[in-house]
Amino acid sequence: MDNPGIRPGFRRFSVPSPMPAARSLLTLTLLLSSGCTPRAPAFFLMGSYFPSWLVGIALGIPLAALVRLGLIRAGIDDHLPLRLLVYTCLAILFAMGFSFVFSPQ
Repeated sequence: MDNPGIRPGFRRFSVPSPMPAARSLLTLTLLLSSGCTPRAPAFFLMGSYFPSWLVGIALGIPLAALVRLGLIRAGIDDHLPLRLLVYTCLAILFAMGFSFVFSPQ
């Protein structure tokens, strides 16, 4: 073995670094504990607590459908480039807006 970077009598070996495992464990811990809040925003409806995002989606999808009907009547719907993406983003926008404005906390 004639390797110019290694002195005679020394062998080259690699020790696995503990950093990737620690980084993976930290990432997994943060992802699993990110939803653990003691007081998640919720509404009391029909005798049970519903998450505010669920109520927002239940209102956002019909609102996006109403906007779609309005755009069809106006003749704009035919000119939208990615209709599914546009209406999905509208539903998410309405859901987030509802959660932002009417969140109980």
